[in-house]
Amino acid sequence: MFLQGDEPTEHKMVYDALAAAQVLRSQPNVDPSRIIYAGESNGGRFAVIACALDAQANGVVAISTCGYGTDEAVASGKLTDPEMIKFLRSIDPETYLAGISPRPFVMIHSRNDTVISFEFGENTYAKALLPKSFHAVDCAKHGYCMQMNAYLEEELTKMAQLTAAPSSHPSG
Repeated sequence: MFLQGDEPTEHKMVYDALAAAQVLRSQPNVDPSRIIYAGESNGGRFAVIACALDAQANGVVAISTCGYGTDEAVASGKLTDPEMIKFLRSIDPETYLAGISPRPFVMIHSRNDTVISFEFGENTYAKALLPKSFHAVDCAKHGYCMQMNAYLEEELTKMAQLTAAPSSHPSG
């Protein structure tokens, strides 16, 4: 789609996440300073990108995800087409990692993920800037599993505490 001049589905999904955050911010019972992006697998990729693009977001939680390794493919000569490089960078969460800091970047990944290897998740995490947290679990599946609950609660509590003390929040 991108190469044909059409808006790719991946771009539309990031836009949907950004639009959802704006709708939430307009709700009277929602504290707009406590909005984070969260997703798993491709949704984790879109959450990372949306968080980087949304300066008002309080952070991101990415489950069972990774980048596409676009920069490595370009550096190794495996990827040379300029338009394909442009497209892949536009949907590769690793392109956007620097835009998240100083807000929290959290990854949770299973060592036994059946779709996205643990190593790929670790590689993406290594490229993120501080503050960041990586939690490994031993589920035998891809995506969310109950073993992730404690880490989700811990990280969401930390993110909520950032908004409770405005002087420690990056925007205030």
